[in-house]
Amino acid sequence: MIEIEGRNVLTTLEEKVDPRHAAIIVIDIQKDFTSRGGFADKLGLDMSPMEALAQRVIAFLDHARAYGMFIVHVMANYDPKHMSDPMYERLYRHGQKPYCVTGTEGIEFHDGLEPREGEPVVVKHRFDAFYETELHILLQARGIKTVIMSGVSDHACVDSTTRHAYFHGYYTVFVDDLTGGAPPEVHQMTLDSMNQLFGVTATAAEIVEAWEKARRYVSRDVAARAPSS
Repeated sequence: MIEIEGRNVLTTLEEKVDPRHAAIIVIDIQKDFTSRGGFADKLGLDMSPMEALAQRVIAFLDHARAYGMFIVHVMANYDPKHMSDPMYERLYRHGQKPYCVTGTEGIEFHDGLEPREGEPVVVKHRFDAFYETELHILLQARGIKTVIMSGVSDHACVDSTTRHAYFHGYYTVFVDDLTGGAPPEVHQMTLDSMNQLFGVTATAAEIVEAWEKARRYVSRDVAARAPSS
């Protein structure tokens, strides 16, 4: 942490992802985007990378829960009543049908990524998970300073939400190997944009390592403060 113009600014990854003030945002890891038979599969996309991504997120959240991280699950819901005319135009222009609709299997979270007790679900109707949702209020109520971004699609919903988080004043950590959906070159462009303008990028392993370092520091400080016998 350094002081800039009288402000204490977090600078290291360890400081930013500290479980005491960081939250994980899991965006749209739903069957329409990750599973065979869903929207993305019907577009002819290779689902293997998305299925692998979902498994990496599952493993990451297992680590996160062990460190007491606050986790928010975001669910896309694009029912007709929530769609704008430009949203319909985009679908029509690309020859696509609506997805993530209530009552369909595609709207469900990927198997194994169902929210646990105490993990809120934010339902969004736009790419941006802050737009007309309670997400900002939830984070403010918990004293969150940093959002750790994961999910799909990296260049759309995760990107849009990360930008809005930065505008709200949150530190952002965009997780390289826990975001996906775009071609590799577009994924890299998104990472470059995040690093340059809206926050930092990191891998899941780097974040878990940072949590472990923070745990060791806390344990060492507690031991140092303990009265001698």
